[in-house]
Amino acid sequence: MKWRAMWLLLACFGCEREAVWDAEVPHPTKAFGLDSAVAVVDEPTDRVLLLPVHGELELAPAALPIGKGFAAAARTPDRLRFVALSRGIVPRRTGEDEGPSITLIAATPEPAIVDRYELSDPLSRIAMDPESRFAVAYPAPGDGNFVHNPNELVVVDLDRAPAPDNPVEISLRSFGGSPERMTFTQPLALPGGERRLLIVQTDRDVALVDLQDLTLPEVTIPLTSGPQPLAPAAVAVSDGALDRNDDARIAIRIADHPNVIVVDLLPVPPEETSPQTYRALPNVIFVGGVPSDVAFVQTDGGLRLAALVPSIQALTLVDPTTGIASEIALDAPFDRISLVTSIVGAGEDGSDVALLWSTMSPKIAFVALGSTVGKPYASIERLELSEPVASVLEVPAPNAHLKILHSASGSSLFVLDVRDRTAAPIESSQSNTEITLAPAGNRAWISAAGEELAQLDLLSLHPVNLLLSRRIDAVFEVTRDNGGRALVALHGSGALGATVLDADQPSLASAREYFGLLLGGLP
Repeated sequence: MKWRAMWLLLACFGCEREAVWDAEVPHPTKAFGLDSAVAVVDEPTDRVLLLPVHGELELAPAALPIGKGFAAAARTPDRLRFVALSRGIVPRRTGEDEGPSITLIAATPEPAIVDRYELSDPLSRIAMDPESRFAVAYPAPGDGNFVHNPNELVVVDLDRAPAPDNPVEISLRSFGGSPERMTFTQPLALPGGERRLLIVQTDRDVALVDLQDLTLPEVTIPLTSGPQPLAPAAVAVSDGALDRNDDARIAIRIADHPNVIVVDLLPVPPEETSPQTYRALPNVIFVGGVPSDVAFVQTDGGLRLAALVPSIQALTLVDPTTGIASEIALDAPFDRISLVTSIVGAGEDGSDVALLWSTMSPKIAFVALGSTVGKPYASIERLELSEPVASVLEVPAPNAHLKILHSASGSSLFVLDVRDRTAAPIESSQSNTEITLAPAGNRAWISAAGEELAQLDLLSLHPVNLLLSRRIDAVFEVTRDNGGRALVALHGSGALGATVLDADQPSLASAREYFGLLLGGLP
């Protein structure tokens, strides 16, 4: 096989070829793991290369065009489809010049373009719906168009074919800001019926877009009344009581500010005329200091807004109806909160259990929120690690009771069992490790800036170390066409290479190496 490939290369020596094949090969950071393939964006050739694994660890590359002027890409959270945003030819000088578009690609049953959605204006960023239905394209600062609307969104329903009403262009009413972050809510019980909202954060206001009816004007919530703009840092959403449609709320955390704005989504009064069935009523709540994270939680006293305030080492609980606050004293500057009630179960009164961790202190804590009424404390269990936590990875079912805590140095990780309240340390000889979780939740893959790779079984905590022949730039676990699992390690050298291993029983003896995948591939 290698001699035949060499003969073909020699036979073509001196032949004319397109200049694109001499273009510099991009670093394969724009790679995405789908359920049954790895998708790699090849920018110079305006295409995506899908890498499914067939038979005995055989790659079957398929190249699909994505439109000129690649801007951004994402995979749908269900891992079944891939979305590429292209700016087209900018500026367009003739009718033949390609315009901007969003290309939707599926890897199964065969790699194919599902749909291509034409856009009227080039945009540079894309946000993906956690439910895998909507994609939202929006501009980046300095996009470079002669005239552009910095508050334009384009919403695409990926479950529908292109149509006059798909995509939908939306121009947000703005108080001087432009979109920076997007949050898709779960279905909320609102006055007038259940609907999902797209929460758009700018650098000075927040807009609510109705995903059920994109023809309705958005609801804009200005945050700034004085000369200094207030920037939204993050949002939290509560649907309220199950039997009510008038108590949904959105909490807006403000950057470097001790106030949180809680927005009640209430019925429109009969005397008011509005295209919406709800109105947004903001309330300012002081939480005792600048919060680093906020969440809505259930306590024995009902719904509360929980705000972590590292400067006073406290968890502030605020009644969103009355604004009355109480503090739970902590012994460390915890700055992140995650609810684990669905894993460990609620208290007898339906109260939540929160996991707290810190990027500044090597401590984590479990806080039971069922003993707060009239008391300045709650039940707290603490664990001390060897170093602070930089990030927390959620392990998929059936092992959702496990979480991977990645250390600040990147050289350690901790497998946290939320049920047993234990954190098992896993050490690495390298810093800045990368962790990739298997979709089945049974293992993690650990790599660093080198040739070393390790498989970690999340139940036995047994590592299997492997030394590949080339530097590893990214790893993805995918489903093979025979139902087995494969691990694809990408290498940026050699016009994109890959090493393919059996994910269940990784061994260099059975691994297959590939070179020059962007040029056609040599096994």
